[in-house]
Amino acid sequence: MPQKDIYLKGILFLVVLLIFYPVCFTDYVYTDEITQLWHYRPGSGFLMYGIQGRWIPELVLSRLYAAINTVHEITYIRIIALLAWFVCIPVWYAVIKRIVAGNPGYQYLPFFTCLYLVTSLPFAVSVQWATCMELSLGNTAGLLSGAVLYFNIRSKEKLMAVPVVGALVTAGWGQLSLFTYQSCFGCFLIPFLLHYISAYTIKKKLIVAKGLAFYFLMYAVYFVLFKLTLKLNHIGNDPRADIHINLFNKLLFFLWQPLKRAFWFNVVVTNDNKMGLVAYIVLFFGWMALAFVRFGKANWKNALKYIIVVPGILLIAYLPSLVVKENYSSNRTLQAIDVCVFVVCAEMVLYLVKNVQVRKITGISLALILTILGWYNFNKQFLQPVHEEYIAVSDFIKQHYNKNIKTVYFIQPAEDAFRRKYHIQSSMDKFGVPLTFPAWVPEDITRQMVYEKTGNRQVAAELTIKFWPNMHSFTASGEAITENTLLVNVPELITGK
Repeated sequence: MPQKDIYLKGILFLVVLLIFYPVCFTDYVYTDEITQLWHYRPGSGFLMYGIQGRWIPELVLSRLYAAINTVHEITYIRIIALLAWFVCIPVWYAVIKRIVAGNPGYQYLPFFTCLYLVTSLPFAVSVQWATCMELSLGNTAGLLSGAVLYFNIRSKEKLMAVPVVGALVTAGWGQLSLFTYQSCFGCFLIPFLLHYISAYTIKKKLIVAKGLAFYFLMYAVYFVLFKLTLKLNHIGNDPRADIHINLFNKLLFFLWQPLKRAFWFNVVVTNDNKMGLVAYIVLFFGWMALAFVRFGKANWKNALKYIIVVPGILLIAYLPSLVVKENYSSNRTLQAIDVCVFVVCAEMVLYLVKNVQVRKITGISLALILTILGWYNFNKQFLQPVHEEYIAVSDFIKQHYNKNIKTVYFIQPAEDAFRRKYHIQSSMDKFGVPLTFPAWVPEDITRQMVYEKTGNRQVAAELTIKFWPNMHSFTASGEAITENTLLVNVPELITGK
């Protein structure tokens, strides 16, 4: 391995440690984590992922949560998630380096792509949120699936000329990715996108056609296997995973949410932010204009083809979230499209900017910006607010609960409570939103806190827990506070008033 690559990978590892080292010792629990901690008990039969076709995290996380009992111990799962990425990062670097090998001017593209990866919002979610610790496996398996196929076909002439062994390995990695998290399989298309946009490759249509053919085949195989696993385990369909075909509605959703957020890169922006919309429009149409500059007037047809095919690949990369009924572009589903958009923009800059000095200045500036943003997003946008809320709620329940308490009244915070207190932006999921905002959290976090204080799970399970979205609703309910009740007013705990 060239010494330069060793240094660059070392920098990537250092950046990850700089950003995420607090996850190794900071106590907090975030939304679904509390549901898993409370319900994934040995013999409980609780399922969270299998019904959605994600059997690999079901098998792994059900066992990990069953082996722990406290919120503090969730830290161990997050450490495993962090270590898993330390294994996967060199894979991403090696794959991208091999794809662009021999292409003049692209020698640092693997490093900056991986730097963007480790500072991206989906990467942070996969480390800071134990519920998504499987994303490192899913995204990397998707990339490997596409890479194996790509390296086996890029020198073949015929459309269907694919070596059997290569096809089987491609299928294996692909199904592993799909059964881990369906959205991760979009990473399969990264090698083919790189091939298409590169100024130094040939047979672009043929290679992309082969890639897309296998991509859709993998989904077809997965769909059959997914339905079979549901039948064998006697599980019904999850409404969130129902197929819903509405081309116009889904196209608008794609343009308005996932693609827009991908062009925000690593900046956390509330979805309805007007400045964010302006930035998206400027960047997207600016990229289109640069395509015409790149190809010139004489080749305007190639430019037009370029600005049609590339967004088409981005659209297909986000396919799992476009064929289901739910319209929700959570950060955990965006890793593939985020990396694709970054690669497209980075390659455009590398093609147009030939001056070595300008490239160096741009590269150093980009590295600093990505690292600072990554640190800020995790430590300030997520960790500080969530840790302080968790400590406040945990301490209050443990200090005020006693054996006479039979009912807990829980007042939830508003979705924008962190925005108002810390003056930060929010992005669902999982930045800038209180951990007790979701409706499923109050009951489980209350029981867990009582269990951790008393050591008696039965006592915690027998509590009656009622919750309201604000104090006004609670007051209007007419519920009385007695010596047998405990009122947990989270908005008050967050503000400290």
